[in-house]
Amino acid sequence: MASESAFNKRLAADTTFDKVEGLLEHFNLPPKVISFIRANLRMFQVGVVVIVTTIVFTSLYGSYREKLREEAASALAKAMQQGKEVQAEALRKVSLDYSSTPSALWAKVEIAHLDMQNGSFAEAADKYRKIRAEIPATSPLNPLVLFSLAQSLEAEKKFSDAAKEYDLLKSFKGYESIAYSGMGRIEEVQGNNEKAIAVYNNFLISMAGDPSFAQAKEQIDGKIARLKARL
Repeated sequence: MASESAFNKRLAADTTFDKVEGLLEHFNLPPKVISFIRANLRMFQVGVVVIVTTIVFTSLYGSYREKLREEAASALAKAMQQGKEVQAEALRKVSLDYSSTPSALWAKVEIAHLDMQNGSFAEAADKYRKIRAEIPATSPLNPLVLFSLAQSLEAEKKFSDAAKEYDLLKSFKGYESIAYSGMGRIEEVQGNNEKAIAVYNNFLISMAGDPSFAQAKEQIDGKIARLKARL
């Protein structure tokens, strides 16, 4: 084979390094920058591989999570359609098989609701507490679970504990009327009519001037009038 000449070398395929040098020259980078890149070419190559791998992994994981959420939502819908005798077990399966999805939380809430319907108030309260520990304070599910917990405690006749939960509930927008009504009702059940009136008056004061509570105000006014007639 003939020895390789300078002419042959010029016709040989460009190496990766040749391409990088050409690219650097094309961007008219400062000499110091070009020297730094040349000296750390291997590091840059590894960095590019890491970045590309991360992007691909993130994309694939996002697709996987989306598919999992869809499957969980479908499983939850099917569980809700089951008969009462098997619904709790179907919901429990959703909560276990799709534990990292929002559907799993909803399944747990529905299981607690079933306990309430069956009169198992203590079991329901325990489940609601555990669910609350799993969700952030900013979750839209939080006030619903808090309200359900207050109801379960009230049904257990644990009035002091229930009142504390209703007191927390009143800080959530849209739940003020439910919370104050719950606190007032607890005082009424215990025969504390004057305290109940005070609770209802606090609601009227806090919601004064808000037209969205016009109907609730009428109901509260009626309760106050009824209680005053008993004094």
